Amino acid sequence: MKQRLRLSREAWRRVASKLDPSRVQASWSTRITYGAAAIANSVMARLQTMSNAEALQKVEILPPIFLLGFWRSGTTFLHELFCCDSRFGFPSTYACMNPHHFLLSEKSFHKRVRSQPSLRPMDNMQFSWSSPQEDEFALLCMGALSPYEALLAPSLMCDAESLLDPRKRPANEPKQWAETLQLFLRLLTVQQEKPMVLKSPPHGYRLPILPSLFPEARFVIIERNPYEVFASNLKLWRTLLDMYSLESLSPGEIQEFVLRAYLIHEQLLKEGNENVPRGKMARVRYEDLTANPLLEMRRIYSELGLTGFDEARPALEHHIGDVTGHKRNRFVLSPEQRNAVESRWGALIQEKSYSWSEDWISLQA
Repeated sequence: MKQRLRLSREAWRRVASKLDPSRVQASWSTRITYGAAAIANSVMARLQTMSNAEALQKVEILPPIFLLGFWRSGTTFLHELFCCDSRFGFPSTYACMNPHHFLLSEKSFHKRVRSQPSLRPMDNMQFSWSSPQEDEFALLCMGALSPYEALLAPSLMCDAESLLDPRKRPANEPKQWAETLQLFLRLLTVQQEKPMVLKSPPHGYRLPILPSLFPEARFVIIERNPYEVFASNLKLWRTLLDMYSLESLSPGEIQEFVLRAYLIHEQLLKEGNENVPRGKMARVRYEDLTANPLLEMRRIYSELGLTGFDEARPALEHHIGDVTGHKRNRFVLSPEQRNAVESRWGALIQEKSYSWSEDWISLQA
């Protein structure tokens, strides 16, 4: 059976209403299981909120740091580096997959279960229940409108603009999403009492509105060779849809989504960048970050006006040593796929001064 996301009742009802009957491949028993679990999740969410009502009312969300970048651009590595600094908090995998009750259950879970690190299927990077995770999973499960609805209903990917661009959504939807994010941040702050470092590729599409929601927030944009980004995204979405989807989607439809989604992402980053106050934004290339992570992190700290790099350095060095042996994926693209990338993304590739990545991509004969 497909792996299940722990959705609230509201989230499941919305996703279920968007399933395309001609594409559905999940059994009725799977859908009934989702519905029953969703009711339980909503009950647990109310219990969590009631149990922490006073703390949630009093808590102040500290200015977060948003790490932005298209899927497979290196946001995970950047997130892990920031989270080496003990002054910052982050949503764990457990919290993101169990947002309805993590304040009630996470501490006891870690006491009962000593989980060994696993390897992510898309890139063989290690992760565990305590690892930093994408808050987007939590927002989806809590009922916020999210591009990750497409993990269950991938037919939504056929209209990338409607799925990804907040400007294409009804006026009330961004407000509802913002309220859910702020609730999750309050829950995390009650738990950790620290400013949060948040990493979710969908946040890049929201950069035009994030500075108004969090005026003191800081932002880091990471980018990577677009040819590698394209190839890695094809594998990512095939992997995620195999894990979660209740519908079928063809390889050609996945490819078209990636090509369109990247263009929308870059346009919204460009527009949103104009709203970020000076000194609150830094940029980094994945290639530079992996080549010299300490140098790049020191520079990012400096550009964002963050103190404490020297205190965080020992933990950074330890983590860098742990991941030094990680082997990156090598990809193979067809000539047609390379031509599609160059036709659709050529101007951006040239603007970013990237070229075909011989070290990491092979062309089919």
